[in-house]
Amino acid sequence: MGVAAIDNHPIVLKGIGAALAESAPGLELVAVAGSVRELLAGPGAQAAVVLLDLGMPREGSVEDDIHELVAHGMVVLIFTSEERPAPVRRAIAAGASGLLLKIDPVEAIADAIRGALDGEQVCSGALAHALLTDDELMVKLSPRQIEILRSISEGLPYKAVARTMHISESTVREHLNRAVATYRQRGLDPGNSHGLVTMARGEGHLPD
Repeated sequence: MGVAAIDNHPIVLKGIGAALAESAPGLELVAVAGSVRELLAGPGAQAAVVLLDLGMPREGSVEDDIHELVAHGMVVLIFTSEERPAPVRRAIAAGASGLLLKIDPVEAIADAIRGALDGEQVCSGALAHALLTDDELMVKLSPRQIEILRSISEGLPYKAVARTMHISESTVREHLNRAVATYRQRGLDPGNSHGLVTMARGEGHLPD
């Protein structure tokens, strides 16, 4: 069964390809590409499964990549060293069939690939499973709160954030206060908006 990968770490993938050939002869790494466009233009377009890296540079979003691959009938598995819960959960919500961590044994990765081909939602190990399911690992923020925090992280003052989002400055502060309260319910105190940005970035709500 053909497996393709979209990744910018060819050495890692070369090792995975060799390991699959040795321990999972029914699975073959048939193509490695640097983007969805490159993959679909080559032999990787015939692959049944695509391993997709989260952290690599890309023109659009990870969600866009997943939507396009799924539209081509491919099973998409996130294959990453990312250990923050928010980005991997967004990828699953966009249609990925599971999470494979690059640190996990190749046997576990091969088993997860087989499970995904059978229609299962898969993880390659305990940490991957926790990243997707453990609510204690991540405070849930609303899309509006994340949007405001992203603007603040870019250096915009509250007044400019309000103007950009077509809301009042008091509404901006209200969203931030609610986010602070949500963290405090978990026993965490961000202190101020800069602390909020740091915590949100640590969970993957915001980019590095």
